[in-house]
Amino acid sequence: MRKQTARPRPKRTMTTVSSRLVGAGAALAVAVAAACASGGVRPFFPPLPGALLDTVIGDPADVITEVAVLVAAEGLAIRWNSPAEGYLETEWYDVVARRPGGENSLQPENVIKLRFFSDPVRQGETRLASEAVTRLTVDPSMPSRESEVIVPPGHPGEQILRRVIAGVRSRFGTPPP
Repeated sequence: MRKQTARPRPKRTMTTVSSRLVGAGAALAVAVAAACASGGVRPFFPPLPGALLDTVIGDPADVITEVAVLVAAEGLAIRWNSPAEGYLETEWYDVVARRPGGENSLQPENVIKLRFFSDPVRQGETRLASEAVTRLTVDPSMPSRESEVIVPPGHPGEQILRRVIAGVRSRFGTPPP
């Protein structure tokens, strides 16, 4: 019978330990990148030129949470809402019939969508970009955003948007000039 001898265990060196840590760090970085790349609610496009800009005192997430309450009080349905990303978008809303829907209306000027983008600007302050859009035409062959324009002054959609903004300003206040 052969006598078995225990093989000496390989010594852990700094190279072995550090390569394992680097491997674990790389795996974590890949997981984080994949989570970020999976997208979120907030779109990559900015507000349209002519969107209303305002600065209020408060956290961007809290501002969007308040916007959601005010938009719902106006009777609009919310399509996307992400306080963490600072974004809220409503469903299309028919301002004549005063009800959600109408995205395929033959009178697209009567149908609006509201969007709100909130971003931190200074400690404790948030810039809120708000837009009320309508479509020039309903064309299924093109992306909806390409046919959207800011509603004209005095449009019922602008009036709804201004009431929501007034509610946000009332709730949070504005920084001194």
